[in-house]
This record gives sequence, structure tokens and C-alpha cells, in this order.
Amino acid sequence: MKRFLLSAALAVIATTSGVDGSTARASDDVAQASLSAAYQRVLADPTDTAANMEYGRLAEAAGQPRKALATYERVLLYDPDNEEAMAAMVRIRRLLQPDRTLITFETGFGYESNPLQRNTDLESSLKAYANAVIDDERRFGDTRWRTLMTGNVEYFTDVSDLDYGYIGAVTGPVLDVSPRFTANPFAGGGVSLLDNSYYYSEAIAGMQFEGYLQGAYQLMRVRTGYRSFGDQSVSSDGFYADAIARWSVPTVVTDDDVLVLTPHVRWSNIDGIDIGPDPDDIIKPGRYFAWGGRVDYYWKVEDWLTLGAGVDVTQTLYRDLYTPDGDKRDDVLVEPIASAVFNRALGMQTDLAFDYRFQWNDSNDADRDFENHIVTARIVTRF
Repeated sequence: MKRFLLSAALAVIATTSGVDGSTARASDDVAQASLSAAYQRVLADPTDTAANMEYGRLAEAAGQPRKALATYERVLLYDPDNEEAMAAMVRIRRLLQPDRTLITFETGFGYESNPLQRNTDLESSLKAYANAVIDDERRFGDTRWRTLMTGNVEYFTDVSDLDYGYIGAVTGPVLDVSPRFTANPFAGGGVSLLDNSYYYSEAIAGMQFEGYLQGAYQLMRVRTGYRSFGDQSVSSDGFYADAIARWSVPTVVTDDDVLVLTPHVRWSNIDGIDIGPDPDDIIKPGRYFAWGGRVDYYWKVEDWLTLGAGVDVTQTLYRDLYTPDGDKRDDVLVEPIASAVFNRALGMQTDLAFDYRFQWNDSNDADRDFENHIVTARIVTRF
């Protein structure tokens, strides 16, 4: 009896498996026949948008994304305003995009005529610095995830009070918001040193939008953070928020130039320290509102040389700092900039660059006016 029941069970399993297998094969045969029929319609008229879109959808459903991608790209040749094809192309490209890690390392030497930004008793200094950025993007399931790690150090030979270091990271998903733009919500934090002592730590959250428009890279980032300062700082803790955009306009004068507009704004509500018994004896340099913009023009003169020039203007309105006349302090910082980059001067991935920056601060507190010349030579390598 047991032998009979076991044989019957095996027969049922075999029969069911055969049915399921036959059904799956039949379904695959139907899908392949539909795909082949759609492809024949595309061959009959490669400019037929409807036929191409049908074939692209079927190719995606059949798990053949590369065929679908080629089809959507063909549609956009004849129908560049087709939003479905554009969205599908972006989606599949992101799906097929391999994981990547880009490391940018920059090191150099410089000179500042007035690094302490004083009005009198100027003290110049040489400096050495290094910056590193690790930009990692990879796919987890159907979502791409970006992690950005940054670190930088500055060492001044004659003004050790300004020796500085920072390391931090932010991470978050990369989401498609339109055929040409992505959104990257992120969160993270960092820690900083000043004069070889703990300076501050911070938590950060924000959103970055980026993409290509008119053949150039465009960006907008908004973020907020909370900083907690060490005991040696004149600041204690508080929130800040900032926003920056980067608008690039290529081929302004020649085929090898670009104009870059960078508006920026920052609000800071960092508390200060109490230096006396009077309620007014509280230094709160971190409470201010700053806004401004930067304009840069880059011209690739030769394949090996790119020249740049620009100016950055920022107005800072302090909430708790006052002039001797009793007015709230109001500073305007103007920074003309010039650069020369020798592309691949030290290898296929390594550039040699020279920069000059002049800082001129005009304040309604005459004691806060200053000038500072900054000259740097740096090596930038990517791997």
C-alpha cells in the first residue's frame, strides 16, 4: 500500500512539473513570437515610433535591456521630444551602469599675504595642503546608491593657529526625477581639527539635483547641518543651512569654452561663548546671513592648457556683531580669481594647476577691512 501511494505521489509531481514546464515554455514561446513580430514591424519602417516603442517595451519585459536601449535611442533620433522613450533610456542606462569609484586627490603649496585677515599687523605665511574626494556609486537592488567621502588638511608654516583638518562623508540614493535630472537625498557628518585640537563635529542632511542641459553639467544643492564646537572655540553649537547652484553655459565664444554661474546663500545660527558678566559680553560670530555669487569663464586654449578667470562676491550680514558706531556689522568680500591648468602634464590622469586669488573685504567696521593675496600651485590626480 505504501509503495502504491509513493508511486502515485511521484506520478502527480511529475505530471504537475510537466504541466508547469510546458506552460512556462509556451509563455516564453508566445513572448518570443510577439517580440519577433514587433521586430519585423520595426524592420518594415525603422522610423515608425509606435512600432519601435512596442518593440522596446517587449524587449524590456523579456529581460533584454540592451535591445530595448538601442530601440529607445533610435526613437529619439526621429522623435526627440518623446518623453516615454527619454525616460526609458535614462532608466535602462542607469540599470546597465556599472558600479564605480572615482578618487580625486589634490596636493600643493601656496602663499598667503594675510591669512589671519587682519587690518593691521599683517603676517604672511607659506602653506601646504591636501584634499581627497572618494565618489562611490553602486547599485543595491533596483536603486543606485552614492557615497561621497571628503578629507582635507592645511598646514601654515608661520601661523599655526590656522592649521586645519576635516574628514566627513554623506550617503544616499540616486533617484530619477526627470529624463535629464536626478535627485540625491543624502545624510552624513564630519569632524574637524584646528591648531591640532578638536574644533567641531557636525551632522548633515540635504538634497542634490544634477543632470545635463544644453550639453553641460548643471547642479543645485540644499543642505542643513548642526555643528557642535570644542571648548577652545569662540563658538559653541547651532544649526546652519546653505544652498548652491551651478549653471554651465558651453560654447559662449568658442567651441572650447564654458561660462559657469554659481549663486550661493548661507544662514548660520551658531551660538557663541560668554566672555563676561554683562549680557552683551557674548561673542556670536556664527550668527549671520550671507549671500552672493561667482562667475567663472574657462577656455581650453589647447588640448594641454585650460585658462580660467572669475570673481566671487559675498555679502555677510552679522546679527550679533556691531561696529563702534553701534550698527550691525556688514561685510562685502570680493575675490577675483585666475587659473591655468596644464591638462595631463604629469600623466593621463594628472593635471598641474596654478591659481591666484585676491581677497578684498570692505566692512562698515573699518577695523575689519583687509586684503589678502593667495597664490597656489597644485597637482590634481584622478584614479
